[in-house]
Amino acid sequence: MRTFISPILVGLKMDTNVKDLKQGASKIADLLQRKPQEEVLQPKPSTASSDEEKLAAGISTIGLQAKRLSGARKRRLIKERKMREGTWTEEKPDRKNPPSQDKGKAGSSGGVKRPHSDSSTPSQEKQQPKKPRSTQVQTGTYKEAAVGIKMAIVHRLHPDIHLDQAQTDMIQERLLNAVDANPLEEAPPQFLYSKFAQGVFWITCANEHTKTWLMRTVSGLGELWEGAELTVVDSKDLPKRPRVLVRIPDISEANTVLTRLRKQNPELHTSEWSVMSRKVTEKEQTLAFSIDPDSFKALAKTNFKAFWGLGRIIFRTLKETKKQPEDESSSSKSAPQ
Repeated sequence: MRTFISPILVGLKMDTNVKDLKQGASKIADLLQRKPQEEVLQPKPSTASSDEEKLAAGISTIGLQAKRLSGARKRRLIKERKMREGTWTEEKPDRKNPPSQDKGKAGSSGGVKRPHSDSSTPSQEKQQPKKPRSTQVQTGTYKEAAVGIKMAIVHRLHPDIHLDQAQTDMIQERLLNAVDANPLEEAPPQFLYSKFAQGVFWITCANEHTKTWLMRTVSGLGELWEGAELTVVDSKDLPKRPRVLVRIPDISEANTVLTRLRKQNPELHTSEWSVMSRKVTEKEQTLAFSIDPDSFKALAKTNFKAFWGLGRIIFRTLKETKKQPEDESSSSKSAPQ
């Protein structure tokens, strides 16, 4: 006897199986996405139920696929599986980043850091007591040690009154006697150089102490000759005589030039002038003079013009000698005025 199965009943039964399979697949997806609440270090091994295996097999038969998992999620699931199977081992530490050493014992350079107390700040610990300044008296500057201190022994009325060679020799002898008489327990006077030039006894002291000794000694020399009034001044404080430059339209001797200037210009005291330099060419010469202040004032009143021979000549101050002075006229080209 054959049993007749209605197609309607078969269709209803298949629909029921498909629904069950779909519900099982949804449960498996929920289980895969669910994050485990606790990590069990040594879980007991367990086996999947036959129902779950049947559901997974059914999913593959109907073409359903589970949701794609990320790499981190896959590694976490692998870890959970191995932990259930008892084959999980702790991962080794990263060799590139080893655990840091005790920072209290060593720093980044390997040296041991110095502990400091809570009562003091690092800035206070780094501060060191300042060394006291030296109480030794400095003997002079570097410039003094290199070039010395240039002094000038002159007459009190310099530049109107000049020293001569004989007077300078007398001063030098007295100074040497004072050096020999200096006590041994006192600092000795020390000099670098001395010379006589243009009515001045120049002497260079090695240090400030010698400068003081020289000024004190010269003031105590007294009247070495009749009218001797000596003084010591720093070279930069020495009264300077005016210096002028003039071009003469002939090649006469310097003494002849001074005599003629004196005769034609009585206000010029050429006997007190000194020749600093002389340059002679074929038909003319250029002279530089150091003159007395009164003669300089007289030249300034005449606009630095003076009578010479049959004409006039023009003086220039030494600082204005970049251009050669030109004669207002020459003795051979001009008539007397």
